[in-house]
Amino acid sequence: MSNRQRQQVSDVAREAKSRRRGKVLEAAIFAAVLQELAEAGYVNFSIERAAARAGASKPVIYRRWPTRAQLVYAALRASRPALSFEAPDTGTVRGDIMLILHRVSEMVDALGPEAVFGLIAELVHENDASLFADVHERSVKLMMEILTRGVGRGEIAAEKLTPRLAALPFDLARHQLVLLQQPLSAQDIEEIVDRIFLPLVRAD
Repeated sequence: MSNRQRQQVSDVAREAKSRRRGKVLEAAIFAAVLQELAEAGYVNFSIERAAARAGASKPVIYRRWPTRAQLVYAALRASRPALSFEAPDTGTVRGDIMLILHRVSEMVDALGPEAVFGLIAELVHENDASLFADVHERSVKLMMEILTRGVGRGEIAAEKLTPRLAALPFDLARHQLVLLQQPLSAQDIEEIVDRIFLPLVRAD
């Protein structure tokens, strides 16, 4: 048996193992991705090394996540509250949005700007519309949930509840992170929420 055939047999065995392990293997892959990001950064991130860390084969990973950007995004979504897109409930719209944007800021700090900017740049380069659409759809849904609760409390004007306005806090944060390549400071977050967004949607 040639070395290539041995490798193919090994890959098949690993794939069978991964099917048996399911979510356990997925969690191991995501943990390996985060470790690889922390050590190598995004530019030098290697799917092969991440697969080795997780005890998985590259075919297993590529079948689920065809590109590096998709794999990293999936790992971040599984591990970072900022990308879980679950609406917090602090009791006020302001508190909810402030918390979400602070989580985004903390995620950038924890991962390092290079990793975040590298991921975004690769998505733009690959023109991966599916991931951008996923992020946009989830962020709008999250904000609509928060604002709808605000309508019920009398904080938000129902007639101002539109998807375009709901996307604004994330759009402003993304503008600063992507175009300006600057982290979100506490002052930036307060300005987005208090001086720009809430005056547009607040009930009179």
